[in-house]
Amino acid sequence: MRKFFGKFVSVTLAAAVIAMFALSSDDKWCSRVDKAFDESALGSFLNESKAGYGRYATGLPGQAASVLADSGENGENGGNGGTKQDIGQTADTASTHRATDRDYEETDKISDGISVEGVYACGRLTGIYEQTEGVLVVNTTEVTDEDGKKVNPADKKVQCGDYILSVNGRTVADKEELSEAVNDIMKEYDERHEDESNEDKSTVNIKFLRGGEKMSADITPVRMDDGRYYMGIWVKDDLAGIGTITYYTKDGRFGALGHGIGDGTQSGNLLYANSGDLYSMKLTKIKKGKSGAPGEIGGVVYFGKKSHIGTLDCNSNLGIYGQLDSDELSEYAAEDTYYPVAGKDEIHTGRAQMISEISGKLEKYNLEITNIDKKATDTNKGMELKVTDDRLIELSGGIVQGTSGSPIIQDGKIIGAVTHVFVDDPTGGYGICIDEML
Repeated sequence: MRKFFGKFVSVTLAAAVIAMFALSSDDKWCSRVDKAFDESALGSFLNESKAGYGRYATGLPGQAASVLADSGENGENGGNGGTKQDIGQTADTASTHRATDRDYEETDKISDGISVEGVYACGRLTGIYEQTEGVLVVNTTEVTDEDGKKVNPADKKVQCGDYILSVNGRTVADKEELSEAVNDIMKEYDERHEDESNEDKSTVNIKFLRGGEKMSADITPVRMDDGRYYMGIWVKDDLAGIGTITYYTKDGRFGALGHGIGDGTQSGNLLYANSGDLYSMKLTKIKKGKSGAPGEIGGVVYFGKKSHIGTLDCNSNLGIYGQLDSDELSEYAAEDTYYPVAGKDEIHTGRAQMISEISGKLEKYNLEITNIDKKATDTNKGMELKVTDDRLIELSGGIVQGTSGSPIIQDGKIIGAVTHVFVDDPTGGYGICIDEML
């Protein structure tokens, strides 16, 4: 991995992968996933979130990366899952990739007929949940068959970042459906050939997306000593975490984060999402940032119907976008300020403020805009920031993961959002210009 040094090493601040679950029904739901990088398997989801239970989450880099999720397909229920990637050596790879085949139109961000002359600046923390389009391949692995032989059935057939759509024509939308489809097909094959002594083995046909292109592969699943079949594929079907809503319009269209959510694999691509939602959350901890170790916020995200805030319909390299629920729109608009939108030419170096809920309530914190790059090739880094507010420095050390999307105000206008923190200096970072997000 290429190393990056000095001031311009930065990490994206949005919520990314903080929850990846094993398929085994014997596993227990892991209520704390702030140690995800050190865990080999986090347990099965068991539908807790759909029943309205809280789930611990942290703000992680936008390049979701480097936890290999145990899907149950590896046959070892927690086998080698959990490699650690040093974010101090990692730039914001995911934020430079646009979601494949999901290039957004203007209407993905702002509703038809709504003027972009002004928006409400938000700054609220929110729980983010996205479900993948198909089942995302995280990695392939060796499995041990019932005779003790180690094989890798999916090696060179599928790869990290692929999205499995179907098995033998049977559509699969999540890990459970994938596992059930493979085992149903193989058991039917066994029943038809139980009296035969030949060594022929059945294959299953996997159809998947790779880089937006539909592809297929034949894989021979392995029967293990538990009587079930495995393909040696680690997969996941959802991502969750914490981020910040940047703005919303009078009709409730919102933009958040200022960069995209990664797919959580070593590919560094944006998540190809089928659906997504915003939920309310309760802030429970702040890990202060220090040189070489960006800080983060943690909290409990509530996934019940009563906690639903809005719906996501776009994950792009400039942010995530969607529609606030009507109740939240009315509540937010009664409290938030409607700001004119500043063009790039209006932004200047000097004093500014960011709006954040990191203290538990919405507050403005003083910043200094130290540099502006109006022709930046990386639009997520259109301006360079420096936290000058002693309250924020005392509270969090400066900019921390989970505050990505915090709106920036200057001269009575909204000018952009915080997107990155410098690894060697948590008081410094980057922001995206608001006209890029709009």
